[in-house]
Amino acid sequence: MKEVKACTWQVKIIIYIGISLIALSNIAWADGHLQVMEKQKKLVLKGKISEALGEYEAHLKGAVEYLVCGRNGKEYESIIVVNATAQELYDAFGKLDVAVGTPPGYDEEKDEPIAPTGTEFIIYAEWEDGDKTKKVRAEELVFNVKTQKPMQQVAWIYSGSRVVADLDSDDEDAMMPQAFMSNDLVALRRFDASALFQNPLPESDEENIYKKNDTLLPKLGTPVTLTIEVNRKMQLFVLISGKVQGVGFRNFTQMNARQLGINGYAKNLPNGKVEVIAEGDKSQLDALIALLKKGPRFARVDSLDVDERPFTGEYKTFGIRY
Repeated sequence: MKEVKACTWQVKIIIYIGISLIALSNIAWADGHLQVMEKQKKLVLKGKISEALGEYEAHLKGAVEYLVCGRNGKEYESIIVVNATAQELYDAFGKLDVAVGTPPGYDEEKDEPIAPTGTEFIIYAEWEDGDKTKKVRAEELVFNVKTQKPMQQVAWIYSGSRVVADLDSDDEDAMMPQAFMSNDLVALRRFDASALFQNPLPESDEENIYKKNDTLLPKLGTPVTLTIEVNRKMQLFVLISGKVQGVGFRNFTQMNARQLGINGYAKNLPNGKVEVIAEGDKSQLDALIALLKKGPRFARVDSLDVDERPFTGEYKTFGIRY
């Protein structure tokens, strides 16, 4: 009888360990520098603001070519250096069930470049600023010298990098993504096929158009948490408090939502707040939230509460409700 009880306890322990390991695999992967969150379709990486920025200032004159690189990548012209390698990221995207896209190339017949294609991602950077945590869209750390403003927010294209010969393999026909060798992760140039990600903006074709944004960038070497998530569709439920009624806030919201391609509505509530339901891509919604935090000219936004909800597709335009 005692032997049966002992055996039962052993089975229970084995089952418990198995369930725990499965649960853990769904939350995180790797050893802490790279976390895979499968349900949320995102990766979380540890890194830092590149300490090598400005190393070749006389030659580069402040120009940067990469938003993100891995260790021993082009750290001197990258804003952020992460601890993960390109191969680790590549494998992690497989766990997110994200297909590899098509890297930029060249059409010989048409004599024109071919833009990259692939799943769109949004990238956030987060760091400690005194006793506060600062979180921004990563593009804000880049400065456009032509517009004299931070780089426009974009959805980065995951092309997976061009494929080249694997010189370390015993198989003469073996191929591998070039990023595995260079550790180029997020390129600021649209036609940089060496990186896993490319910038979709046509402005990026110009030489030396981007520099680091000194007004926002924290001290070189500052630890940074980078979040890379699929630009999926969702609904936001937003409540805005402050001086937000009688100042054209709903019209302001409607105008900007329609320009961004967002559907939903804005509505005044009896308690003096404005309610907004907005549906669209995460990238579009981020842009709308940034505008709502400021509001129209005569508004005063005291607080803005946002709740993420599943996308419904029930709204065909953006309206005003009374």
